[in-house]
Amino acid sequence: MDRLRRFFDGGFRLMDAAMALSMLAMIVIVFANVVLRYGFASGILGSVELSRFLFVWIVMLGAVACLRDDDHLQLTTMLEALPPRLRRIVTVLTSVVIMLCCAMLALGSYRQAMANWANPQPMSGIPVGAVYLAGAVGGVLMAAVALVRVFRRRPPAGGAAAGSDPV
Repeated sequence: MDRLRRFFDGGFRLMDAAMALSMLAMIVIVFANVVLRYGFASGILGSVELSRFLFVWIVMLGAVACLRDDDHLQLTTMLEALPPRLRRIVTVLTSVVIMLCCAMLALGSYRQAMANWANPQPMSGIPVGAVYLAGAVGGVLMAAVALVRVFRRRPPAGGAAAGSDPV
C-alpha cells in the first residue's frame, strides 16, 4: 500500500507541476501578445487558442487536485450529524455517485476528442480533440480518486484544512 501511495503522490506532484508550468506559459503568452498587439501593432498567431487550450487543461487538472485534497464545495452539516457508521455509508455512496458522473464525463469527452481529433484549430493547428481530451483525462483521474476513497479506511474529515487524508 505504501508503494501505491508513493506512486499516487509522485503522479500528483507531476500533475501539480504541469498545472504550474501551464499557468506560467499562459501568463507569458498572453502578456507577450498584449505587449505586441498594443505596442507594436503585431501579435502572436494562435496565442488565444493556445491559452484557451492551457486554461481548459488547468481547470480539469485543478478539479482533480481539489477532489484529491477534499477542497470542493460541500455541505457537511448533515453528514457531521450522522453516526460514524452511517457517515461512512453516505461517504461511500457519494464516492460511487462521483465515480459514475466522472465516468460519464470521461466517456463523453473521449468520444468528442476522437470525433474532433482531425480538426485542427485555425491558427495554432492544435487538434480540437486535444481540448476535449482534458475532460476525458480529468474524468478518469477524478474517478480514480473517488475509487480510492471508497476503499479508504476512514472517512474524510470535512476538507483538507480539517485534516483529511488526501488520496
